[in-house]
Amino acid sequence: MAAQVEVQLKDSEHPDEPLTVAIEHAEPEHPKPQLSDLALFLKRTHSLVPVAVVGLFLFAVIVGLYFGKPFVMPIVIATLLSFLLKPLVRLMCRAHIPKPLGALVVMGVFFGLIGFGLTRILQPAAEWSARAPETMRRVEEKFHHLFRRAQRISRAAAQVEDITKEATSDIQTQRVEVKEPGIIKTVVVYTKSFVAGLIETLVLLFFMLGAGDMFMEKLVRVLPTLHDKKRAVGIAHEVQHNLSTFLFTITLINAVLGLLVGFAAWAVRLPNPALWGVLAGLLNFIPYFGPISGVTVLTLVGFVTFDEPWRAILPALIYLGLHGVEANIITPMILGRRLTLNPLVIFISLMFWTWLWGIPGALLSIPILMMLKILCDHFKPLSPIGEFLSG
Repeated sequence: MAAQVEVQLKDSEHPDEPLTVAIEHAEPEHPKPQLSDLALFLKRTHSLVPVAVVGLFLFAVIVGLYFGKPFVMPIVIATLLSFLLKPLVRLMCRAHIPKPLGALVVMGVFFGLIGFGLTRILQPAAEWSARAPETMRRVEEKFHHLFRRAQRISRAAAQVEDITKEATSDIQTQRVEVKEPGIIKTVVVYTKSFVAGLIETLVLLFFMLGAGDMFMEKLVRVLPTLHDKKRAVGIAHEVQHNLSTFLFTITLINAVLGLLVGFAAWAVRLPNPALWGVLAGLLNFIPYFGPISGVTVLTLVGFVTFDEPWRAILPALIYLGLHGVEANIITPMILGRRLTLNPLVIFISLMFWTWLWGIPGALLSIPILMMLKILCDHFKPLSPIGEFLSG
């Protein structure tokens, strides 16, 4: 498209009469989009489509796990317990005991031992819970010099609050109170949810142990090629073997740790040594936060029980030393590098599953992470993730 532009020029002979000259200026036309440009744009953005799809899929999985906790969590717990108990059921099958009967016997012995241990520690745990206010008061008295600054800050905050109340006393406002459900109602709701989840887990566990390898046989029949059948069987056996080895080893190590901590508590004259031994063994299933909680509890109990500072911190120091030997020497030596995980990934997994499912999620975080690592190691596109997860 051409545009006309007028330009004034001065003549040297007639400076008072300017000359006006019209010059046509051709404006550049905007190029029309071509089909090749669209193809180039789609080619450049084609690599972003799988990333977006994977991101949406992971987001949907997280949302499903969060809102589907009452349904998904019993399945996961029953599956992991089946990995732990299935070797015992196989041993009973070799003794010509039917699988359903063997599953009942193994489950009865396993949960019977757990119930016996809980009954042995429930009474002292209830006593310590009842004495919690008195215990905290005694701890505060022993650490009175540490709480002075906090008391000053709380007094200053109380004074500021009183001044604010006096300044706003003349203003009449309508208060809306939201009444929360009572403690009894909350306990009843959580108890019903726990009992329902426990029954579902037990029934699922019985079917998984009693069915044996039926699900694996069904999977082998469904897969089309012989290569896929062998690969599926290999992956399933490795997952089951590694998780069984890990869960059994960790359970045995934590049981021995609990016995040693209980014996140490008895040796230093700490009351209810069985309670602290069982607590130390259970907390050791939770990485990082479990040992920290155990050290904190034993420190508080030590300062409540003993007057001498060195005797007060001795139980916590013994537990910390035993945990250090277990975490840095015993467990890596028994499990080996094949089942070790990246500490940073363990911590991130612990945070994620604790946020998602609470305390059960914290207990399940390591087995789930290990299962993910085994699956990533068997699929070439996911092998970089498996390498990142390894220690």
